[in-house]
Amino acid sequence: MTCMDGQVRHFDEFADVLLRCHHLYRPSIDSIALRNAVESRRQIEIFDYSSSADAFTRAFGMRNSLKCLQALVNVGSRIRSYRKVCDLGCGSGSFSLAFAFLADNADLELHGLDASQRQLSLGEELISAARLPGKFEFERRNLPAEIGYLPDLTISSYWFCENEHVIVDPILFDLLVGREMLIVDYEKIIDRIMACLPRGFRVLARHSTNVEIPAALAEFVAQERASVHSIHIGRTADW
Repeated sequence: MTCMDGQVRHFDEFADVLLRCHHLYRPSIDSIALRNAVESRRQIEIFDYSSSADAFTRAFGMRNSLKCLQALVNVGSRIRSYRKVCDLGCGSGSFSLAFAFLADNADLELHGLDASQRQLSLGEELISAARLPGKFEFERRNLPAEIGYLPDLTISSYWFCENEHVIVDPILFDLLVGREMLIVDYEKIIDRIMACLPRGFRVLARHSTNVEIPAALAEFVAQERASVHSIHIGRTADW
């Protein structure tokens, strides 16, 4: 089997997982309106998750999970070696879902942090519906704040675009990063993280690519492909 064949298989199998959660992803009038508004503006968006968590999840949840899966596939087989993982600004669990699927590790301990209780509740529902191996905990936390332990890996999708001040503050940045961190975000945010990376950290990899949306998810995602920008960093002491 070629590498490309393996990726296609991953995405087809992950599509089946996402479809188990179809009741939380099925488009609504509000989610379609939100998606159309965001795509027409073509700019970085800051959302009010206390009022739009459900619409946001239905509009962008599946697409974001597929983007995160692509970023994880780029890391390769090492994904299975991370046991303690923290999803920073986890929202409704897009990255958590993708990580748990690809890791396929019953010993996984995944801790999701977010300020929105509604988003956290959606994350708990999605993880439960997906029936993936591992132990999962979702906690309401006003970020940025000290995680309280050093995860093997911190993951984050589209949190830094809403908290750009953390990128330029070495103290805050250090509080949030585990031994390694994998970030999915807008390309300009990835550029800024690279430019401002504090001393003590190094770039392990950076990727920009497109993810092909599985045909089975067309009704939910409403596009054929999506761009993915990611950066994988590590603490220099660990390398």
